[in-house]
Amino acid sequence: MSSSLTPEACLAPTRFIESTHPEVLERVEALQLRRLSETERAVALFRHVRDDVQYEFMAKLTPEEYLASHVLRTGRGFCVQKGVLLCALSRAAGVPCALVLSDLRDESLSPRVVKAMGTDTMFHHGLNAFFLEGRWLKADASLSPDVTTRKQYRPVEFDGTADALHSATTLTGAPHATYVRFHGLYAELPFEQMIDAFARGYQRADVEALAAIGNRM
Repeated sequence: MSSSLTPEACLAPTRFIESTHPEVLERVEALQLRRLSETERAVALFRHVRDDVQYEFMAKLTPEEYLASHVLRTGRGFCVQKGVLLCALSRAAGVPCALVLSDLRDESLSPRVVKAMGTDTMFHHGLNAFFLEGRWLKADASLSPDVTTRKQYRPVEFDGTADALHSATTLTGAPHATYVRFHGLYAELPFEQMIDAFARGYQRADVEALAAIGNRM
């Protein structure tokens, strides 16, 4: 996926990607990344957000819930929130990182969840792109290990040399994920664009049924 974004644009703090926030800087310092190469820092931060930030199934609707500092403080979030946090941590560590928004079809969802959502597609699903060795590499840190284990998904592994995305099949060989569309790379979370996409994509959703399901995908 090509991008007109420069690496320099993806090092600066923004309203949501708070890479200079004291708590973000403190977390980067605690991870002891100083002696690592740029690629090693990106890999370490990817694993930290993937594994140590609990995945939540439900999208959020208020801007404050998407602040990197909020996600860091709560220790949980859904895909876009985790993507914003990974951007902030990466930039704080000196590694250019962009937010990526996509439409992801998930064939592993239960019929109950699909009925409640009104679709089997996650609209404006969030992931990241790191600029390493002169190119953008996509990396999806959205699902925490408890989810991948329970759902028997293939873990997403990022080594800093190739894209790291959800697999088309689960560990049992059943259909899993298809990235239907990549909307682009973003230096900042396009909040209004995302909310509009949610409104259009989930217009048939049963809000009460989704609330009853909670975080069980």
